[in-house]
Amino acid sequence: MKKSERLNQELLYLTDKKIFHLKELEEKFAISERTALRDITDLEQLGLAFYSETGRSGGYYITNSKLLLPIRFNTQEINAIFFALQAIKNLSETPYSNEYQKIQTKLLKNLPQKLQNQISLQKEFVHYISQPSLNEVPFFTLLLKACLNNSVILARNFQFIKEEQKLQLLDIFYQAGNWFCHAYNLDLKRWFVLRLDKFETVKLLNTKQSVMNKEQLLDSFRQYEREHYCIPYQCQLTQIGEQKVEYNSYPIMQIDHKHGKIYLNGKYNKEELHYLVDYLISLGSEVKVLKPKELKDSYLEKLNEIIQQY
Repeated sequence: MKKSERLNQELLYLTDKKIFHLKELEEKFAISERTALRDITDLEQLGLAFYSETGRSGGYYITNSKLLLPIRFNTQEINAIFFALQAIKNLSETPYSNEYQKIQTKLLKNLPQKLQNQISLQKEFVHYISQPSLNEVPFFTLLLKACLNNSVILARNFQFIKEEQKLQLLDIFYQAGNWFCHAYNLDLKRWFVLRLDKFETVKLLNTKQSVMNKEQLLDSFRQYEREHYCIPYQCQLTQIGEQKVEYNSYPIMQIDHKHGKIYLNGKYNKEELHYLVDYLISLGSEVKVLKPKELKDSYLEKLNEIIQQY
């Protein structure tokens, strides 16, 4: 490991500590006592403030452990950061959407000119063809806050909830151009998968109503998945079909390889059968529905509807 990389790792290692000993650095980073002493001097120059005490309870006491210390990135790490920023720029609907370009500009201005030119060239020749957010999400920040703080919200959602109801959000996720959340309806005592752009009103509540903590909420959701998705199904995939599923899959499905064949196995709820059929139709000729009969019949019925258009 290069010295600059080692110093960076040492800064990260020591940031949350109140006290450390020379022996720690020697063992953690496999360096000699002499090298560790030199590193401590360099760390002080980089902004790590500490004082030393001798004796049985002695060591190096850090005085500014809560300060943000400068982090040094090598060329590969800098390239990785710009790749990541480019990849997520199409996710226009996030609380930080307006910050991505600012971050790129700040980082670029602080790089040597040679590296600036390299990054600019990279952006010119490397493009990300990804699906952007399809719809605006006006309450994204408020919904994220409710999710992070495990708060109860009073909300109305065009998708399923026509009247204002109390919800607890487990998580927020992005798929196929839309933002979703897993939400527990405290009034109806049931789970929903809701699109964030379908929320018409959202209000944070300071309620004394019995609220589940995150662990209880997750346990409840897992139980819901086991009980709600109760009908097993199986399809056979081609290699291209496998790639399509891996690119756009859902939690209650998995790919299995058996006797040289590729299978898509999962479970569905009868109320959501049409969603699964539409998903399988999107795989085209790369999928063959094997069971159950209900799924196979619905799949063939959908295919016939498409054929009838011609």
